[in-house]
Amino acid sequence: MLIFKRFFFISLLLINLFTSIFAFAQVYTDEIGTASDNDFYVSKKDRYYTNGNQFYYRHAIQNVKKEITQKKIIFELTSGQQIYNPFFAKAPNPATHDRPFAAFLYVGSSLSWFYTNEKIVKLSARMGTIGPNALGEEIQKGYHKMLKVFTPQGWEYQLKNEIGLNLSADYNRLCYRNTSKHLDITGLSSAMLGNTFSGANVGMLLRWGRCNPLYQSLSFNSLIGSQANGPNPLPSEYFIFLRPQINFVAYNATIQGGMFINDKGLVTFGAKPFVFVQEVGAGFSSKRWTINFVYTLKSNEVKSTATGYSYGAWSVFYRFKQNVLKW
Repeated sequence: MLIFKRFFFISLLLINLFTSIFAFAQVYTDEIGTASDNDFYVSKKDRYYTNGNQFYYRHAIQNVKKEITQKKIIFELTSGQQIYNPFFAKAPNPATHDRPFAAFLYVGSSLSWFYTNEKIVKLSARMGTIGPNALGEEIQKGYHKMLKVFTPQGWEYQLKNEIGLNLSADYNRLCYRNTSKHLDITGLSSAMLGNTFSGANVGMLLRWGRCNPLYQSLSFNSLIGSQANGPNPLPSEYFIFLRPQINFVAYNATIQGGMFINDKGLVTFGAKPFVFVQEVGAGFSSKRWTINFVYTLKSNEVKSTATGYSYGAWSVFYRFKQNVLKW
């Protein structure tokens, strides 16, 4: 009888041990990814915001306070480049430019707090540069050479160098979800302060499909979790979405030139104070992978003869785990 009790006790311990290992093995704590923006994905106009590339690393931080209302915290590192040109990338005469040749090269980090009531708070900081140091001319000409198309002209009139520090804060919250959980609406808001970009945005996100909660969704890059969260409930997620926004623009250095330099460049313009943005897209996520495509339409943002424009964006993310056997 004593041997049976010991065997039963040891069996329970082993079951608990292997259950713990298996559970933690399902926790993906880290994520890497990349995104590519280009107007060529949706048109052949090659104008205004014409190309962008971003790289991301995210890590879920353990919630040491173990607040009941707080679901997770995610730390993010990012780097990227944005390239802008006038109505066409081949514009050798500066008198015809309706937007400056410009690029913005940056690195940044952020912290996002996700709550059980599907509220999200995010604080971000980015440091970067506009001007020749942002390497816009080299990257754009390199792309065109690789694709064996025309050589861009007009970069000698690009904006001058200025280093920028930009801070931002986002607040998003679920507003509505139907009983089948296939349709929801989230309110979006953000504010930016810096010498490259300053302003504020308000909008909403409407999703239709198989939608996870905001703290466990590709919509807000929240598919990773810490060991303290336990196993990640990661059913596949797929939906289409609309994301209309109104942007208030206080300053945009890619249009107006560097805020703190006198010689901003030969070609600069004023920025329109209000810009309407409509994003239409679709996303899919499995346990480890996320694929997302977004088509963006923007109204004219330059006080010139420029018009509105559009571009497409692809993003791909891969999740993995650290400290698998830690319990």
